[in-house]
Amino acid sequence: MIVNFGSINADLIFTVSALPDAGQTLMAQGFHTEAGGKGANQALAAALDGARVAMAGAVGGDALADIALHGLKGKVDLSRVARLDAPTGCASIHRDGDGRNVIVVAGGANLAASSDLVEDALLREANILLLQMENDPAEIERLIRRSRATGIRSILNLAPAFRLPRDVLALCDLIVVNEDESQALADWLNCGASASELARASGSGILRTLGAEGAELCWGGTEVVVPAVPCVVRDTTSAGDCFVGVFAAALDRGAGAEAALHRAAAAASIACTRTGSQSSLPSAAEIDAKQRIAR
Repeated sequence: MIVNFGSINADLIFTVSALPDAGQTLMAQGFHTEAGGKGANQALAAALDGARVAMAGAVGGDALADIALHGLKGKVDLSRVARLDAPTGCASIHRDGDGRNVIVVAGGANLAASSDLVEDALLREANILLLQMENDPAEIERLIRRSRATGIRSILNLAPAFRLPRDVLALCDLIVVNEDESQALADWLNCGASASELARASGSGILRTLGAEGAELCWGGTEVVVPAVPCVVRDTTSAGDCFVGVFAAALDRGAGAEAALHRAAAAASIACTRTGSQSSLPSAAEIDAKQRIAR
């Protein structure tokens, strides 16, 4: 089982001909709402790939809460999602015709979610604790420290990049970063931005995603690079979350790190060919089929 303490958002998605410059007003070509948030996206990606997932986090008491929870209902255990007197987290996503996007997030209730929503008994029962950085960093740090004593494997997606104490980073089994986040982490640790250099400096395993160039992993004595699966990109909004969620699901089933990476790359390539946040996430059967084609 995977325990995910993370963000739950309502996404407001604008389709535009070009991404706006500072001070520029554009008329959108289209608009729709969708469930999102890095935590919720990764939880759903893992669940769609067959993992049992318990989600912990918070939404508000407003109309956006139902939008934010819609994709998770019936697929993820939501018994540890609190309803608070705060706005539901919200993201404004501007996506152009080339699949590029600009995203602004208002944390809302996510920033008030308590790590106490995850009880120690659940940590002892589960295999993987999955975390991102769209909640209060102090609560994330508390949960990382608590999890260390339970034996659960912790995966921190350091997104968006936020500086955590070096000793907290070392408590994580694996830290996942993209190219921008890896450079930020390298600056904090005063080292190079490759997975191997970051792993030596942080004391944690490092998974570095490289977009169209694939991903590299340095973890537990294993160093491996996997290529991206070629695809025609329509929207990259949830590709990274898809990658992390499916990677965690594969590990939860007992797959090795390299096999999990290849499965995650196949899943992310599917997500890139679709528009939307959670609506772009593939099923386990779709990932299976993609991997058969890619071989």
